[in-house]
Amino acid sequence: MDNPLPYKQQQDCILHGITQIASIDPQELTPELRLIENNMAMAFYLNVWMLNRGLK
Repeated sequence: MDNPLPYKQQQDCILHGITQIASIDPQELTPELRLIENNMAMAFYLNVWMLNRGLK
C-alpha cells in the first residue's frame, strides 16, 4: 500500500468488516467468510498490540 491509512482508520475499517460478517446468520456463513472474519479479528488485535508496544 503506497499510502497506508492512519491507525484509527485502519482499526475502524477492520472493526466495521468484523461487525458486517458477524451480522450474517451463522448458519449461512461460508468457510471463506469465517476465515476472513478470523483474519480480520487477528489483524485488529495485532494492531492494538503493536500500538501498545510502541511499534506504530
